[in-house]
Amino acid sequence: MKRKFFAFIALITATLSLSSCLSSDETTVEYTHDTAITAFSLGSLDRYTKTKAGKDTLLKANVTGSDYKFYIDQVQRLIYNVDSLPAGTRTTAVLATITSKNSSPVILMHAKQTENLDSAAYYSSTDSINFSEPRFIRVYSSDYSAYAQYKVIVNVHKELPYEFKWHELAQNNSQLAAFSDLKAVACGDDIYVFGKTAEGTKVLKSAINDGSAWSSITMNESLSSDAYQSAVALDGKLYIADGGKVYASADAATWTVVSDNADIKQLIGASSKNLYAYTATGISVSEDKGANWKAEKLDTDKAYLPKQNISMNVAGVLSAKDVENVMLLGTRDKALKDTVATTWLRTVDYANEDGQWNYLEIENNKSGKMPWLDQVITCAADTGFVALGSNGKWYKSQNAGLTWKQDKMVVLPAKFATEGRFAFCRDNQHYYWIIRNGYVWRGRFNIDGWRSKED
Repeated sequence: MKRKFFAFIALITATLSLSSCLSSDETTVEYTHDTAITAFSLGSLDRYTKTKAGKDTLLKANVTGSDYKFYIDQVQRLIYNVDSLPAGTRTTAVLATITSKNSSPVILMHAKQTENLDSAAYYSSTDSINFSEPRFIRVYSSDYSAYAQYKVIVNVHKELPYEFKWHELAQNNSQLAAFSDLKAVACGDDIYVFGKTAEGTKVLKSAINDGSAWSSITMNESLSSDAYQSAVALDGKLYIADGGKVYASADAATWTVVSDNADIKQLIGASSKNLYAYTATGISVSEDKGANWKAEKLDTDKAYLPKQNISMNVAGVLSAKDVENVMLLGTRDKALKDTVATTWLRTVDYANEDGQWNYLEIENNKSGKMPWLDQVITCAADTGFVALGSNGKWYKSQNAGLTWKQDKMVVLPAKFATEGRFAFCRDNQHYYWIIRNGYVWRGRFNIDGWRSKED
């Protein structure tokens, strides 16, 4: 119900004047100017989304407003939600619960006439409020002689959480296109592409917030043509193996030898703490950034280790501290006529060094198999692992690589379908990168962008 506040305040003033004539044995009413909003929450909200069912169809759902915490900045007099409401949430008519200190009266200012008291209204928990744009509310002292004004902002996502968007950052880049094969490594705030050429391994770099401009890096070491396969990142540094030597670098330009070990044939990846490499006898691990190496246990003959398209990724175990699942996935030679990719798994308990690599033997009739592909590369994801295949399909696994299924939510760029080797990696902002034939694409799920802002 709207009120004419000027008249009301005049009435209050007159009442106070009369109170001075009351006898001393009458009760004296004291008023406080200590005003504040102490709590704010929303009730149930309607949400409308679209689904593809031959044609776009509106679906109605409910959002529990109380699940989204509102913060009250008493200095700036600002009320807002950090965790935005889902896209499609209707905020034009919302019930709100507003609590004030000392139960002081709360006034809802008009959306357009923010200073006009004649258009203001008393707040009621049973009256809906339009929060589609910022609103001002006032909390008055008990005698209406002072007030505090707050700005209320109800944030709503403009994007659907699991919509995936690709952005083309570069096309026909001659330097990238010149590589006969390549590997992308995300390290810090940069993307490095290690490429195979007739003159040896070359490196290009671009910032993760760019991707259009790529600079060639002059290295202090000459690396063989196949060294690009060994490029990995660990703890903000790059590592590569070549000719029995393991190198480390902070910028891909200056490389330092950290170990000279003829047994090391190829670096295959890293967990959050350790480096892993192929040796003549199987897999070895370094727990000190490549300086020293020791052999790992394998539960099956090393002949079952993948030799091509090798990628290693790690996922934490939520139920255990300092425990990770490490997955090694790749392919064996085509002549072996494998029908599925080769997968090895290792659970690493950093408090207990015991453990082994386990070969994932997949039966022909088992569902959820990763097919043998000319090229397949895996990346870590927030909910497991993802993989990109040369068949143009995007796969996901939510059980540490045990089973895979195509994620049809991700549609690859049309130009990806062309022939050619590709590189695939994920940066620290949750973006996935694809580099192929001089083209560069970067994309992520919208929800991953929201997580980045929260991080």
